[in-house]
Amino acid sequence: MICFFFFIILNQANTHNWPYLPVISYYNIAFMLEAEIHNTQLFFIIDTGSSVTMIESIYKQSQTFQNLNQTYEQQYDLGKCKGIFGMDRLVLSKQLYIPQFTMAYGTCQKMPFFDQYIGLMGLSNRFQVKHVFEDQQFHSSIFGLEFRKNNESRLYYNITNIEEKVTWHQLNVDHRWMIKMLGVYIDNQDVTDIFTGSAFLDSGYSCLVLTQNQFAYIWEKNLKSLCKIIDKSIYCDCNYNNFPNFTIYFEGAKIVIESQNYFPYSYNDKLCKLCISQHNRDYLILGLPFIMSTTVLFDKTNQKIGLVDSFDIHQISPIYFHLQLIMVSTLTLVIIFYASQKERTFVKVDIELRNLEYL
Repeated sequence: MICFFFFIILNQANTHNWPYLPVISYYNIAFMLEAEIHNTQLFFIIDTGSSVTMIESIYKQSQTFQNLNQTYEQQYDLGKCKGIFGMDRLVLSKQLYIPQFTMAYGTCQKMPFFDQYIGLMGLSNRFQVKHVFEDQQFHSSIFGLEFRKNNESRLYYNITNIEEKVTWHQLNVDHRWMIKMLGVYIDNQDVTDIFTGSAFLDSGYSCLVLTQNQFAYIWEKNLKSLCKIIDKSIYCDCNYNNFPNFTIYFEGAKIVIESQNYFPYSYNDKLCKLCISQHNRDYLILGLPFIMSTTVLFDKTNQKIGLVDSFDIHQISPIYFHLQLIMVSTLTLVIIFYASQKERTFVKVDIELRNLEYL
């Protein structure tokens, strides 16, 4: 018993031996880096879904600002950003000095938190724009996110020596951190959508975004009786034990999202905000609830994502899930076929009965 308890303590205290920057959590709905531009303090929201780093136009007044005479415009799901590109010196977390870094200076409409003191740190995998950890002073552009609810969060950078257990997954889209996904389980229920085979890892404002069918399932079974809609957001009973865990399967790995990780903060003593939503696209968005459930490495050079300390499931391969989907599809077709045959029989009988009336 003592040995087991000692193992748990060691496991919880385990940290990765990479250089890192401390990450600041804002109610677990935004994770930020402290920064400094020309002696002015600000914060950057860490966003793997954004291609550029964006700050307010006011920072063009810096004495070290260099105008690159190129405009920028980007439409996001939440809002629109536009401005001009420029360069300046940047200090992150009072410890990492970037002598020249390209940023977009402008405004963002309807983007949460974006203001004079908070910008966006773009960390997407677009080759056209370099992110901050591709600076020439680093030996590696690999960075890692380790977000934790109500605990110390870190952004690892210049990762060169990877001794931890990592499963690597090749990107299947050339401009997003998107990888192949095999299956989705809600507790022990398989809710894998046969038309959804990819997962987009977004550290910005994103929650766990499911397909409409998956969301409808969890709403009817788990959420409807315990949640209410307030100001277009869903708030639920704060007893996490009443809600299911999600298990996301990848080739050779699985990640479990515990219920506490998709409730970022408490609305009051009885209700907690739900960080699960839906969309009608052919991929899932694995946002902050997913990243808070593991440590994720982003390798732009080799176009890969690494899941650290994920459960090793080499015995489960894509063939396993493909067979399941084939069986489900076959069963569905059989049901549709017999239903159509039954309908044809009824039509045939109805016609025969009508013909009898004229005899």
